[in-house]
Amino acid sequence: MSNMKVWAIIVKELREYMLKPGSISWGLVFPLVFSLAFIARFGDIDHLVPGLLSISALFGTTSFVASSIIFERRLRTFERLLLAPVSYGEVILAKVLVGAIFGLLVSLVTLVLVSHFMAYSIWSLPLVLLYLVLSNLAFSALGVYISLAISNPINVMTWLNLIRLPMMFTSGAIASLTLFPRWFLIVGLITPMTYSVDGLRYGLLYYYDVIPPLESMLALVMMFLLFMLLSIRALKKLY
Repeated sequence: MSNMKVWAIIVKELREYMLKPGSISWGLVFPLVFSLAFIARFGDIDHLVPGLLSISALFGTTSFVASSIIFERRLRTFERLLLAPVSYGEVILAKVLVGAIFGLLVSLVTLVLVSHFMAYSIWSLPLVLLYLVLSNLAFSALGVYISLAISNPINVMTWLNLIRLPMMFTSGAIASLTLFPRWFLIVGLITPMTYSVDGLRYGLLYYYDVIPPLESMLALVMMFLLFMLLSIRALKKLY
Protein backbone atom coordinates (compact mmCIF):
# COMPACT_ATOMS: atom_id res chain seq x y z
CA MET A 1 0.00 0.00 0.00
CA SER A 2 1.45 3.34 -1.08
CA ASN A 3 1.43 6.09 1.53
CA MET A 4 1.85 8.71 -1.20
CA LYS A 5 -1.27 7.54 -3.04
CA VAL A 6 -3.34 7.60 0.14
CA TRP A 7 -2.01 11.04 1.06
CA ALA A 8 -2.77 12.39 -2.43
CA ILE A 9 -6.41 11.29 -2.10
CA ILE A 10 -6.62 12.83 1.39
CA VAL A 11 -5.35 16.20 0.13
CA LYS A 12 -7.82 16.10 -2.78
CA GLU A 13 -10.72 15.29 -0.45
CA LEU A 14 -9.90 18.05 2.01
CA ARG A 15 -9.56 20.61 -0.76
CA GLU A 16 -12.78 19.66 -2.51
CA TYR A 17 -15.20 18.71 0.27
CA MET A 18 -14.25 20.50 3.49
CA LEU A 19 -16.52 23.45 2.68
CA LYS A 20 -19.41 21.47 1.22
CA PRO A 21 -22.81 22.34 2.78
CA GLY A 22 -23.27 18.84 4.23
CA SER A 23 -19.87 18.91 5.91
CA ILE A 24 -20.42 22.37 7.38
CA SER A 25 -24.08 22.05 8.47
CA TRP A 26 -24.18 18.55 9.94
CA GLY A 27 -20.44 18.09 10.51
CA LEU A 28 -19.49 21.37 12.19
CA VAL A 29 -22.47 23.60 12.95
CA PHE A 30 -24.75 20.94 14.46
CA PRO A 31 -22.24 19.61 17.06
CA LEU A 32 -21.19 23.11 18.12
CA VAL A 33 -24.76 24.43 18.37
CA PHE A 34 -25.77 21.28 20.26
CA SER A 35 -22.91 21.83 22.73
CA LEU A 36 -23.75 25.52 23.15
CA ALA A 37 -27.37 24.61 23.88
CA PHE A 38 -26.33 22.42 26.81
CA ILE A 39 -23.81 24.99 28.04
CA ALA A 40 -26.51 27.68 28.05
CA ARG A 41 -28.95 25.36 29.84
CA PHE A 42 -26.71 23.84 32.51
CA GLY A 43 -23.49 25.86 32.75
CA ASP A 44 -21.61 23.15 34.67
CA ILE A 45 -21.53 20.36 32.08
CA ASP A 46 -18.78 18.00 33.26
CA HIS A 47 -21.02 14.92 33.09
CA LEU A 48 -22.12 15.85 29.55
CA VAL A 49 -18.70 16.57 28.04
CA PRO A 50 -17.89 12.94 27.05
CA GLY A 51 -21.19 12.70 25.18
CA LEU A 52 -20.78 16.09 23.50
CA LEU A 53 -17.31 15.14 22.27
CA SER A 54 -18.58 11.79 20.96
CA ILE A 55 -21.46 13.51 19.17
CA SER A 56 -18.99 15.94 17.58
CA ALA A 57 -16.82 13.04 16.42
CA LEU A 58 -19.78 11.04 15.09
CA PHE A 59 -21.40 13.87 13.14
CA GLY A 60 -18.12 15.42 12.00
CA THR A 61 -16.72 12.24 10.47
CA THR A 62 -19.88 10.73 9.00
CA SER A 63 -21.10 14.02 7.53
CA PHE A 64 -17.80 14.67 5.78
CA VAL A 65 -17.38 11.20 4.25
CA ALA A 66 -21.06 11.02 3.31
CA SER A 67 -20.90 14.40 1.53
CA SER A 68 -17.88 13.36 -0.51
CA ILE A 69 -19.11 9.87 -1.39
CA ILE A 70 -22.64 11.03 -2.26
CA PHE A 71 -21.19 13.69 -4.55
CA GLU A 72 -18.80 11.27 -6.25
CA ARG A 73 -21.38 8.51 -6.67
CA ARG A 74 -23.96 10.88 -8.18
CA LEU A 75 -21.45 12.42 -10.60
CA ARG A 76 -19.87 9.00 -11.24
CA THR A 77 -16.40 10.29 -10.47
CA PHE A 78 -15.62 7.23 -8.35
CA GLU A 79 -14.96 5.32 -11.57
CA ARG A 80 -12.24 7.79 -12.58
CA LEU A 81 -10.60 7.40 -9.18
CA LEU A 82 -10.61 3.62 -9.47
CA LEU A 83 -9.09 3.83 -12.97
CA ALA A 84 -6.01 5.35 -11.35
CA PRO A 85 -3.29 2.97 -10.09
CA VAL A 86 -4.82 2.69 -6.60
CA SER A 87 -6.31 -0.33 -4.85
CA TYR A 88 -9.73 -0.56 -3.24
CA GLY A 89 -8.03 -0.69 0.15
CA GLU A 90 -6.09 2.51 -0.52
CA VAL A 91 -9.25 4.34 -1.59
CA ILE A 92 -11.17 3.24 1.52
CA LEU A 93 -8.25 4.00 3.85
CA ALA A 94 -7.93 7.50 2.39
CA LYS A 95 -11.68 8.11 2.74
CA VAL A 96 -11.65 6.95 6.36
CA LEU A 97 -8.55 8.95 7.27
CA VAL A 98 -9.79 12.19 5.74
CA GLY A 99 -13.12 11.82 7.55
CA ALA A 100 -11.27 11.15 10.79
CA ILE A 101 -9.09 14.23 10.28
CA PHE A 102 -12.12 16.45 9.76
CA GLY A 103 -13.94 14.87 12.70
CA LEU A 104 -10.90 15.27 14.93
CA LEU A 105 -10.73 18.98 14.10
CA VAL A 106 -14.42 19.35 15.03
CA SER A 107 -13.87 17.33 18.22
CA LEU A 108 -10.91 19.49 19.27
CA VAL A 109 -12.87 22.70 18.67
CA THR A 110 -15.67 21.26 20.82
CA LEU A 111 -13.16 20.21 23.50
CA VAL A 112 -11.68 23.71 23.69
CA LEU A 113 -15.18 25.17 23.92
CA VAL A 114 -16.62 22.90 26.60
CA SER A 115 -13.44 22.73 28.72
CA HIS A 116 -13.99 26.37 29.71
CA PHE A 117 -17.28 25.39 31.37
CA MET A 118 -16.05 22.31 33.25
CA ALA A 119 -15.92 22.51 37.04
CA TYR A 120 -13.09 19.97 37.18
CA SER A 121 -9.89 19.87 35.17
CA ILE A 122 -9.33 17.15 32.57
CA TRP A 123 -7.86 14.09 34.29
CA SER A 124 -5.68 12.83 31.39
CA LEU A 125 -5.45 14.89 28.22
CA PRO A 126 -3.29 12.28 26.37
CA LEU A 127 -5.91 9.61 27.08
CA VAL A 128 -8.69 11.92 25.90
CA LEU A 129 -6.82 12.58 22.66
CA LEU A 130 -6.23 8.85 22.15
CA TYR A 131 -9.93 8.07 22.56
CA LEU A 132 -10.81 10.95 20.22
CA VAL A 133 -8.51 9.57 17.53
CA LEU A 134 -9.91 6.04 17.90
CA SER A 135 -13.50 7.30 18.00
CA ASN A 136 -13.05 9.37 14.86
CA LEU A 137 -11.44 6.46 13.00
CA ALA A 138 -14.25 4.07 13.99
CA PHE A 139 -17.04 6.56 13.18
CA SER A 140 -15.44 7.55 9.89
CA ALA A 141 -15.20 3.90 8.83
CA LEU A 142 -18.86 3.46 9.81
CA GLY A 143 -19.81 6.50 7.72
CA VAL A 144 -17.89 5.25 4.69
CA TYR A 145 -19.57 1.86 4.93
CA ILE A 146 -23.09 3.30 5.20
CA SER A 147 -22.37 5.69 2.31
CA LEU A 148 -21.33 2.78 0.08
CA ALA A 149 -23.83 0.17 1.28
CA ILE A 150 -26.96 2.24 0.48
CA SER A 151 -27.89 1.55 -3.14
CA ASN A 152 -29.31 5.03 -3.83
CA PRO A 153 -26.82 7.76 -2.76
CA ILE A 154 -29.66 10.27 -2.35
CA ASN A 155 -30.89 8.27 0.66
CA VAL A 156 -27.53 8.09 2.45
CA MET A 157 -28.08 11.12 4.72
CA THR A 158 -31.54 9.86 5.68
CA TRP A 159 -30.14 6.49 6.71
CA LEU A 160 -27.25 8.14 8.53
CA ASN A 161 -29.62 10.24 10.61
CA LEU A 162 -31.74 7.17 11.38
CA ILE A 163 -28.58 5.65 12.84
CA ARG A 164 -26.90 8.71 14.38
CA LEU A 165 -29.80 10.38 16.18
CA PRO A 166 -30.89 7.31 18.20
CA MET A 167 -27.25 6.66 19.16
CA MET A 168 -27.19 9.98 21.00
CA PHE A 169 -29.67 8.47 23.49
CA THR A 170 -28.71 4.78 23.49
CA SER A 171 -24.99 5.41 24.13
CA GLY A 172 -25.17 7.29 27.42
CA ALA A 173 -24.12 10.51 25.73
CA ILE A 174 -27.02 12.53 27.15
CA ALA A 175 -28.01 10.46 30.20
CA SER A 176 -26.04 7.70 31.92
CA LEU A 177 -27.02 4.16 30.94
CA THR A 178 -27.07 3.27 34.63
CA LEU A 179 -30.26 5.35 34.97
CA PHE A 180 -32.17 3.06 32.60
CA PRO A 181 -33.57 -0.45 33.16
CA ARG A 182 -31.04 -3.27 32.96
CA TRP A 183 -32.43 -4.55 29.65
CA PHE A 184 -31.58 -1.20 28.06
CA LEU A 185 -27.88 -1.93 28.67
CA ILE A 186 -28.08 -4.50 25.87
CA VAL A 187 -29.06 -1.70 23.49
CA GLY A 188 -26.17 0.37 24.81
CA LEU A 189 -23.65 -2.43 24.31
CA ILE A 190 -24.54 -2.77 20.62
CA THR A 191 -24.34 0.99 20.08
CA PRO A 192 -20.89 1.93 18.69
CA MET A 193 -20.92 5.36 20.33
CA THR A 194 -21.21 3.86 23.83
CA TYR A 195 -17.55 2.84 23.75
CA SER A 196 -16.48 6.31 22.73
CA VAL A 197 -18.55 7.96 25.49
CA ASP A 198 -17.31 5.67 28.27
CA GLY A 199 -13.70 5.87 27.09
CA LEU A 200 -13.79 9.65 26.98
CA ARG A 201 -15.56 9.75 30.35
CA TYR A 202 -12.65 7.86 31.87
CA GLY A 203 -10.05 10.12 30.27
CA LEU A 204 -11.89 13.29 31.26
CA LEU A 205 -13.30 12.45 34.69
CA TYR A 206 -11.46 9.28 35.81
CA TYR A 207 -14.52 7.03 36.00
CA TYR A 208 -16.71 5.04 33.64
CA ASP A 209 -20.35 3.98 33.70
CA VAL A 210 -20.56 0.56 32.06
CA ILE A 211 -17.51 -0.37 29.98
CA PRO A 212 -13.94 -0.44 31.38
CA PRO A 213 -11.50 1.83 29.50
CA LEU A 214 -9.38 -0.95 27.99
CA GLU A 215 -12.46 -2.72 26.64
CA SER A 216 -13.71 0.57 25.15
CA MET A 217 -10.35 1.06 23.45
CA LEU A 218 -10.28 -2.45 22.00
CA ALA A 219 -13.90 -2.16 20.84
CA LEU A 220 -13.17 1.06 18.94
CA VAL A 221 -10.16 -0.53 17.23
CA MET A 222 -12.24 -3.60 16.30
CA MET A 223 -15.03 -1.42 14.90
CA PHE A 224 -12.54 0.56 12.83
CA LEU A 225 -11.10 -2.62 11.29
CA LEU A 226 -14.53 -4.24 10.80
CA PHE A 227 -16.07 -1.27 9.01
CA MET A 228 -12.92 -0.87 6.91
CA LEU A 229 -13.29 -4.44 5.65
CA LEU A 230 -17.03 -4.04 5.10
CA SER A 231 -16.41 -0.80 3.18
CA ILE A 232 -13.91 -2.49 0.87
CA ARG A 233 -16.45 -5.25 0.16
CA ALA A 234 -19.20 -2.70 -0.47
CA LEU A 235 -16.98 -0.74 -2.88
CA LYS A 236 -16.14 -3.91 -4.81
CA LYS A 237 -19.83 -4.71 -5.16
CA LEU A 238 -20.55 -1.24 -6.54
CA TYR A 239 -17.64 -1.20 -9.00
